[in-house]
Amino acid sequence: MVEVDLDATAKDILLATLASPKTSIELSRILGLSGSVVVDYLELLERLGLVHVVLSYFGQNGRVVRYYEADLPVDETDLKPEEPTS
Repeated sequence: MVEVDLDATAKDILLATLASPKTSIELSRILGLSGSVVVDYLELLERLGLVHVVLSYFGQNGRVVRYYEADLPVDETDLKPEEPTS
């Protein structure tokens, strides 16, 4: 598993999309950030495999609306069954 050091904004976006899928416009409003900043972070997080698009469609204005959801890796090192000692 690769470790990534994220800043506070990236972590806030991940937390918001962990609760339920959100659009960039919703994230912008929730976090008080400009839309372009949120889109840049979403593109980065998507390239890192930490968020993915769960729904996309053409809105009334003809633009594509995408809903993003966090896709956080699970550390399974502690879940391995212990081997019996002889």
